[in-house]
Formats: sequence, structure tokens, C-alpha cells
Amino acid sequence: MINIAIFASGSGTNAENIARIFNEGSRLKVALVVTNRRKAGVIGRMEALGVPVEYVPNSVWDEAPEKVVDLMRERGIDLIVLAGFMHFVSPVIVEAFRGRILNIHPSLLPAYGGKGMYGHYVHEAVVAAGEKESGVTVHYVTEEMDKGEIVMQERVEVTPDDTPESLEAKIHPVEYSLYPRAIVKAAERIENERRQDPPAPAKPSVEKEWADVLHLNYDPTKAEVPPPVPGSQPVSGAAGASGAAPVASVRSASPAVEPMPQAWLLWSVLATVFCCTVAGIVAIIYSSQVSARYYQGDIEGSRRASRRAEAWIIASVVVGVAMSAFWLPLMLLS
Repeated sequence: MINIAIFASGSGTNAENIARIFNEGSRLKVALVVTNRRKAGVIGRMEALGVPVEYVPNSVWDEAPEKVVDLMRERGIDLIVLAGFMHFVSPVIVEAFRGRILNIHPSLLPAYGGKGMYGHYVHEAVVAAGEKESGVTVHYVTEEMDKGEIVMQERVEVTPDDTPESLEAKIHPVEYSLYPRAIVKAAERIENERRQDPPAPAKPSVEKEWADVLHLNYDPTKAEVPPPVPGSQPVSGAAGASGAAPVASVRSASPAVEPMPQAWLLWSVLATVFCCTVAGIVAIIYSSQVSARYYQGDIEGSRRASRRAEAWIIASVVVGVAMSAFWLPLMLLS
């Protein structure tokens, strides 16, 4: 799902057209409309469609544009669409959504773009220059006005008897048709970028995380391969008529083969809480390895883990007692 936010200042006819088109599907959705005018006509149009509207005063756009960025991120906005938004878009917002802000302009950019060229003024300039064609451009917004990468354009013929008003009447239907198609194209670009993102790195094992905390070297590639589970016995046989490979049958381990060594887990936890924390944590690590190695069939490894857990518990207690013997007199003297 691509979530769209529309920035609008006026009556909102273009915004309404976009919302009606995309809110009927499941791929793109107008999740929010933001306006800088408290009584803008777009508010009523969006309320009728059930689209949330946020009023953000001009002071915020000018003095704290990062609040607009935060709002977009809180609502999970992927693409911003300017539809009759008559206010300066801060570079802070442009940078935060680089390549994800669209604007529509009523001329064939780069012609008749830039400062002062918007709405009726564009059509007046085109007619006054005697142009034979004009049109509509959808482009990405950058820090330079009307200079961003062009997404789509559509041409409109200008006849000798055209006036700014008649040219504007020709342009409006093209805007309603072109803008949604350009939005789809921009959404496809976002989806492609998502597919090309590298996969998230694998989460390290518990052993690796503890080793990092304790600044210990840990290399899982050098771990010994454990022997078979106690009591297991592969059964060999010839391939069957179907040509399938022999299947190994594993007999379940019998507890009578070798009892599991003492795990010392409870004592490790108590040593961690009441004595020396670092030594106790090491004891917990070895305690957790007792059963793990045992059920992997590594009986000797299980015994070693048990002995080491016991040793670290003792070390934790000794350190804890020594620290208490050192600090208690100082506390009494103070």
C-alpha cells in the first residue's frame, strides 16, 4: 500500500478527483490532506469522502517545517501530492521526501515556469506569446521552482482565437486525467525501490550477543560438530524400487544412557542478582549450554559446561563476598 498525502489550499477539485480515484482500490490510498487555510474548500470535500484533514498554519510551514515532516512520518506517508497548494514548501520537507513530492503545472515545462507563473498567469503568458501549443506537466518538487524531474506531460493545442479563459478550460480536464496517471507512475517507482532494498541483516545468536556484551571472541564457524544423539543408530539399506536413497532411522535417546549433568541455572541467576553480575552472567551462559549440548549428544561438552557454570558461580560468590567485606566497613565509617 502506498499512502498519499495531498497538500491543498483552495477549493480542492483536483484533490477530490485524486481521492475518489485511489480510495476505491487497494494499492494506493489518500491517507491525509493537509491545508494551510482554515476555511479552505478542500476540507468539506475531504470530509464528505471520509479522508482525514489536518490544518497546519503558515507559521509552522515557515518556522517549523520539521513538524510537517513528523506529521507525514506519523501517518506513514509514502508520497506527497501538491494540488493547488499556494505556499512555499521548505527545503526541510523536500529533503526529507526527496523524489517523493509531486506537483502539477499548467504548461509544458521548462517553458512558462518559475516565480509568478501559476494558474491564470501562465495561460495569459502563453496566449500573449502566440504559442501554438501548451499543456500540463507533472514533476518532482526540488528546491528550485518548477525545475524538478518531469514525470509526465500532455500537450494541448492553442488556436488563434483562444483566450486565457478558453485555454484554461482546455487545460483543466487534462490535469484531472494526467495527474492520477503520473501518481501511479511515481508509486511504481517507490515500489521498485522497495524491492531493491537489501534484506535486513540476520539477528545474531544469543551467544554472539552475550559475547559482544562481555567483549569475548566468538566464532560460530569454529564450533565443534557434536556427535550423534546418545542412543541414536542410523540404519542403512539399499535403495527401493523407485530409486529413492536409503532412509536413516534414528532411535530415540534413552535417559539410561547418560544422566544430564547439573545445570546450575537457578544458582547462576542467584549469583548474578546477589553477588557479582558479570561472573553470574557467564555462569548463566554455561548453564544454558548444559542441556543444549546434552540433547545434541555432546555429553562431554555438557559436562564441561556444567563444571564451568559451577566455577563461575563460585567466582561470583567470592567476588561478591570480597566486595561486601571491602565496602561494608567504609559504609559503617561514613
